[in-house]
Amino acid sequence: MKKMSVTERKHLFAVYENCWAIEYIKNPSEKVQLAAVRRNGWAVWYISNPSESVQLAALEQDRSSLKFINDPTPKVKQRYYDLKKTL
Repeated sequence: MKKMSVTERKHLFAVYENCWAIEYIKNPSEKVQLAAVRRNGWAVWYISNPSESVQLAALEQDRSSLKFINDPTPKVKQRYYDLKKTL
């Protein structure tokens, strides 16, 4: 297991306290991004170029977060339509 840096720990703490802290974190790690979008899917709005796993986590947390993802991957789009069908 990779050791977490002090900075990453501070970022995680900030995001756990308030997911909107992601807006003020420059170059957040994927772990920090995931923590933010798992608390509130709309936090993806403040993440430039989120990975597919971050996009999926945001979508799972809140289906409407898709509108904040600039370039969703095909897998994310498919998951959105799958979730939409379950309503």
